[in-house]
Amino acid sequence: MALSGFTTDIMLPAFRVMVVDLNTTLDLVQGTLAIFALFFGIGQFFYGPASDKYGRRPAITVGMSIFVAGSLFATLGPNIETVLAGRALQGLGAGSAPVLARAILRDTHSGTALARAMALSMAIFAIGPIVAPLLGYGVVELFGWRSAFACTGIVAIGLLLFNWLRFRETNTNLNPAALNPGKLWSAVGTIIGNRQSSYFLVCACLAYCALFTYISNAPRIYAMAFDITDFGFAALFAISGLGIVLGQSVNRTLLPRLGILNMLRISSSILLVASVTVAIFSWTDILNAYGFTALMFCFNTSFLVVISNTATLCLDPHPKLAGVASAFYGCMTNTSGALFIALSVSMVGISIMHWSAAMVATTALCALAIWSTSPDKLVFRDV
Repeated sequence: MALSGFTTDIMLPAFRVMVVDLNTTLDLVQGTLAIFALFFGIGQFFYGPASDKYGRRPAITVGMSIFVAGSLFATLGPNIETVLAGRALQGLGAGSAPVLARAILRDTHSGTALARAMALSMAIFAIGPIVAPLLGYGVVELFGWRSAFACTGIVAIGLLLFNWLRFRETNTNLNPAALNPGKLWSAVGTIIGNRQSSYFLVCACLAYCALFTYISNAPRIYAMAFDITDFGFAALFAISGLGIVLGQSVNRTLLPRLGILNMLRISSSILLVASVTVAIFSWTDILNAYGFTALMFCFNTSFLVVISNTATLCLDPHPKLAGVASAFYGCMTNTSGALFIALSVSMVGISIMHWSAAMVATTALCALAIWSTSPDKLVFRDV
């Protein structure tokens, strides 16, 4: 679960150095996040059904092997075009990680137990936003920006070894027809046709749009609005990432008492309040780097609560389609987030006001959709 966040956030401190070394623009360097997210989403759609047919372990092996190849390609790339191609390969390979993690959890859990397990996995996801920027700053300062890509390849090799040596297959009911085009589209139709799955998939896409526009624009916002770069940016970004650990710990503790929907309502409200506060403070010109970090800490306490709980509500109705459901969820959320990155980069420029307006719009729609849901419409099925 942590691989995608780690792979994304370790690159953030390298942006300025890459612009100079590759003789390119900041927009194109930011594009390394968008192209990663796009292929990350596309890849997930194939790994889920493949893991339903062949098992989770073989799918992880293929995905991590492609990721390692992409890491090597990006590390050695002589220009921004080659780096972008390497990032596309990385995204294609990394797509195996979260879709299979979610499918493995659905293989072994359901209902509130699935939501708590998803919350724990999302807390592990926080390794990326906390550790990766600081590690990225360190390796970039010592060895240059290419070393950040090398680090991601080393992590993937470690996951490959763990998969071969320690992981025990959880898909005990292989589906030989999982990759049959007709069966596949039929399964997708079943997922879309389920009101609970499709409704909370839309909520998740909105949350991902807010998340991705924050991550992709964070280096530019800290540099342009607050004149903070390098270690200062890495440290403040990591501090804001600590909110993920707090939020997921609270989520996992309170889920049995409050239920999934109430946790979604609380967390989506926090996302909206944090975004609105950033917009108001930036409009009144009283926002500084530390206030912005504090507000994004609050944002981070809740965005993965929304994502993990919407994933639970999307996947839970489909115990026999866990791989396809997880793949479709990942594909739709990440591709929508990638497209929103491209849109937000052109809109934001150096204006934090424009960025915060985009954040308010996405979080407001997400909160409105979640608060409009009735708890008696939710259905859970056993493993």
